[in-house]
Amino acid sequence: MPKKKVKKFRGSRTCGGGSHKNNRSGRGSRGGAGNAGMFKHKYLRAIKIGYEIGKYGFTRPKTVRADYRMAQAVKERLRELKDEGKLDDYTYKFLASRPELNVGDLDIILDRLVELGIAAKEGETYSIDLSELGYTKLLGAGKITKQVKVIVDYATPKAAEKIQQVGGSVEA
Repeated sequence: MPKKKVKKFRGSRTCGGGSHKNNRSGRGSRGGAGNAGMFKHKYLRAIKIGYEIGKYGFTRPKTVRADYRMAQAVKERLRELKDEGKLDDYTYKFLASRPELNVGDLDIILDRLVELGIAAKEGETYSIDLSELGYTKLLGAGKITKQVKVIVDYATPKAAEKIQQVGGSVEA
């Protein structure tokens, strides 16, 4: 059985790489691993590749963004209703997890809102004022199967169309 090459180098300082300063394990003089030196000694390579240099713009703070403030207002209003005893835990969690309400969400929770006295049912038609819950906008995602008369500040055209198809109405 032939002698393994590794055995030959046991105890040797440089394992056959010549003097200790020559033993670079095949990495040559790369100037660092990975992206090291992209804005120093490898700058021209970075320009050719097309790296963006520096930072651009800024991220607006959450407290300034309108969508964040609107979501916080909805949660605050829902918390007030829960503290007054008008919302149960399930309904509170359901609505608090949705900063904007879709027609599909409204279809799911409508019967529960009638039980709690927030919405009313006259015959086959439900009526609800979403501003009472803190919502200012109704979006059109999901299916609606019930006739609903919705009072809201703004409803998307898709939401209004879906509600009108099942015999409901939207009042702004």
